[in-house]
Amino acid sequence: MFINDTAIDFFTNRMILAKVHAEKDTVTSNRYHAKAYPTSILLKKNGDEVDRIVGYAPTQEFLKTLVDYTNGIGTLENLLARANQETDRTLYLQIADKYKYRGNGPDAQTWYTKIIESGDPLDSLSGEARMAFADFLSRDKEYAKALDAYQKISEEFKTNHGRDAVLMKAIVYRKMADTTQAIAAFENYISRYPDSEDKEYAEEQIKKLKNLPVEEAK
Repeated sequence: MFINDTAIDFFTNRMILAKVHAEKDTVTSNRYHAKAYPTSILLKKNGDEVDRIVGYAPTQEFLKTLVDYTNGIGTLENLLARANQETDRTLYLQIADKYKYRGNGPDAQTWYTKIIESGDPLDSLSGEARMAFADFLSRDKEYAKALDAYQKISEEFKTNHGRDAVLMKAIVYRKMADTTQAIAAFENYISRYPDSEDKEYAEEQIKKLKNLPVEEAK
């Protein structure tokens, strides 16, 4: 599982490591709401969650985060305690994301809303909060709500968040297996943002949806 000597030593001597195939062991993945891969969850002996790491991280950073979690640093509980003493929208975002990845939509929305209400509702951090919650809705298969959220972002933000929301709408349609709408949405993205770094990605998705060979993807 690990090829890095430091990681191997860490998990050999300091923690018990278990690998779960989330798409096959749905009982475990549903219990811990593992919807993003990879997700590393630090558990107590009784199975309760301490906290989690979503996505990849450099080895030293990954191991340091686990050590910090065992010492109560950077956990959800720790961040909530800090939020009682601090007014920090970046801290609110960290808390909201933790609830999001635990599958707790209502609490995630509460903290994303705090970000928007405690600052400029159209600044970068508010845009990030709204995009993150729309992503949660999509992951939770609340597709109609996700599409509505992305549509509003695309209309209200003239920044990268507005552009990215247009692309995410296409991705949601693809998840819904609505091929016609997905193709139209990807084509709309390319038309609106022909110089975007994601143009090639959008073209590839159109190709896949139309079952075209690579050379006909344009």
